[in-house]
Amino acid sequence: MLIALNDKEELIHASKVEEKIQKKASFYCPDCKNSVFLKNGKLKIAHFSHFNQTNCLAFSEGETKEHLQGKQLLLDWFVKQGFVCQLEAHLPDLNQRPDILVWINQTKAIAVEFQCSPLPVKRMQERTEGYKTKGYEVFWIVGSQFKLTDRVTAFQRLFIYSNAYIRRSLFFLDVPNKKFFVYSNIDYQNLTQEIEYDRVTIKLNQLMLSNVSSVVKELANKNRIRKNRIVPQPKELIKSHDYLNQGRMYRNPEMVSFQKYIYQRGDSLISLPIEVYFKVQGQLLIRTLPHFWKYILLKWLTNKYIGSIINLKELDNQLNKMLVDKTVIFYTMPLLTIEEQKKPFYEYVKLLVTVDILMETKTNQWMLKRKPYYYKNEQEKISSFKNVHSLFN
Repeated sequence: MLIALNDKEELIHASKVEEKIQKKASFYCPDCKNSVFLKNGKLKIAHFSHFNQTNCLAFSEGETKEHLQGKQLLLDWFVKQGFVCQLEAHLPDLNQRPDILVWINQTKAIAVEFQCSPLPVKRMQERTEGYKTKGYEVFWIVGSQFKLTDRVTAFQRLFIYSNAYIRRSLFFLDVPNKKFFVYSNIDYQNLTQEIEYDRVTIKLNQLMLSNVSSVVKELANKNRIRKNRIVPQPKELIKSHDYLNQGRMYRNPEMVSFQKYIYQRGDSLISLPIEVYFKVQGQLLIRTLPHFWKYILLKWLTNKYIGSIINLKELDNQLNKMLVDKTVIFYTMPLLTIEEQKKPFYEYVKLLVTVDILMETKTNQWMLKRKPYYYKNEQEKISSFKNVHSLFN
């Protein structure tokens, strides 16, 4: 911890303790009130630590050098912008201490958490929900262990965040180089779960928060460009079809479940319509095999008669039913609302409008214009995949 109480019950920063009084003064944990001592060595910045093993929940022992330096680095950056900040602030109604509490204005505060070590999913969810129920927005930043590469781990998913401007974003702090990275528009690029994303680098000694809006705008523009790339490539469709066949051959449990489901409805992996293979943004949020949930949604939409009207309420009811039936399962992502995780389904509906299966009659209302084609053999299907561009003309 960087903050402790002195004998006068005043909060004092470890770096502010004068050397001549270090051995004489007494310090106490602001949370459990047990004695702590000052550590001021060469490997870590000055900080306080409990003398013995403790049950103190607010301050875990063994804070890494990265965590201590990162908290201070972020604090200095926020203070430099003129924000009122409190390091390791005690929130008594939550019994929680965010690494930094940043007051955006007189009524709004953001809890900033810098996560450098593994954290139980339940604990992360409890902390996040705690902040939200008391009106605090929470901003999680990850450290070096969790820097994004070519895959997203289950732990990294816990910290993915979205708002009206940036989608599926992960925030990473490079403490040694004093750089802040925003990974945005994170999504699968193929069926091997390799990911793609946009990255913006912020140098903390250069960029002020007043300029962050330009960073957000850049990310939003990149996302807009990506959304416009909706026409699938023939090789992507063929690869997706091969993926299903391989899963069937190797008796992949998820594939077996999918195959059983479609067989019960008179279909097979050969007959599946091309629309089941279309990629949509946000599949990263959904655990269920993409072909599976698209098949269910497409069947529900097109079992109606031509000219039928479907509205948003009916669509949401169907999505909720799929969640209850567990025919669609979301990943655990505490920073995202259920509305955010449903967005891939709405993107899929937009795609069906593009290929003339649906027609948008007015906002959030669609008419069934045509039914999808179910293939009779493999050759016919591959030939259709190779001419996929004709659907988007």
